[in-house]
Amino acid sequence: MRRTRVTAIAMAVFMLIMPLSIVVSAHEEEGEPIVITVPTGTMDCAVFFSDNMVYAPQWRLDNLVRIETMIINMDSVNGVDYTEPEDVWASDIELVDLFNDTTYDDEGNVIEVVYNGTKQQAAINANSDEILPLTRMVSVSYINLTMTNDSGFKASFDAGWNPTPDNDPDTADYEQVIFGGVDREVNKGGHLIYGMLWDTNGLGEGTYTVSVRLGYAVETSVGSGVWTGILSTGVLSDWYSVDYAIAHFYISDGQLNNEDHPFVDIVSDPTDPAYADYGIGVGNVTDGAAWIELGDLIPQGSGGGNGDESGGNNGEIGGGNGDHEHGQTGSASGRKK
Repeated sequence: MRRTRVTAIAMAVFMLIMPLSIVVSAHEEEGEPIVITVPTGTMDCAVFFSDNMVYAPQWRLDNLVRIETMIINMDSVNGVDYTEPEDVWASDIELVDLFNDTTYDDEGNVIEVVYNGTKQQAAINANSDEILPLTRMVSVSYINLTMTNDSGFKASFDAGWNPTPDNDPDTADYEQVIFGGVDREVNKGGHLIYGMLWDTNGLGEGTYTVSVRLGYAVETSVGSGVWTGILSTGVLSDWYSVDYAIAHFYISDGQLNNEDHPFVDIVSDPTDPAYADYGIGVGNVTDGAAWIELGDLIPQGSGGGNGDESGGNNGEIGGGNGDHEHGQTGSASGRKK
């Protein structure tokens, strides 16, 4: 089913602006706690991987690699559910009708409507319980990021938030309770994102895979103040089911295939023409985890990108404008398993 909404005329490039702190983890910015999206059953979710993860061909070792994701609800909202990433509307995460700057001519006619992400950012930070449910962005209770390679390397990072309001004076509603290296913020684009700056000092060169798993945080015993993350398995009434690994769908440098429907499946087979022709990246969903192969980590002095060169201000949450290496993508390949 398609829905008609007001869209921004000036959305020539649909980008997430995702600056993350240089520190391993950080507390929420000042403001009201962000509400946790608690499913009534099992919520089908898509994990979006940012442009720098999908299109950067190489990364230098001994630097910081930006790991950035967003979670999108693919399940039923107002009776509409999605069967592929191309179904997702830009207006599912950008509330243009609420947060826009309108330009008029001398006669009062509308010239253009431009989405203003900082207005949405401020609104979510101040009143997430009302604003966030108007979008399909998911505020998860628990997220795990794992980096691996074929040589047996494995590093795992996570974060968790108290998912339910309660009367425990020692635990505020929705406060962060697990600090394992993953950060969360509402960025200047008005998008709720998760990620970190991954320190590659001391690692060997080669191809690394980043996997994203979702779940919920639980206190090990009532009043203990010790929390752990329970990974979802996708069974009935088990919180979030990771069903899609997605990215922006570019047909040329910085130009989206469809501004209203900006997403596409990450290519799962390196022999797929979409990968060979456009280099969208290799990834998929396996055993409840969305994953993507990063561009090769290569020694210093051999070219490639790093956290500093990705275009953000590596030290301040909310600072900097962008982290994207624009690439070109092709058509979708994999579908929901």
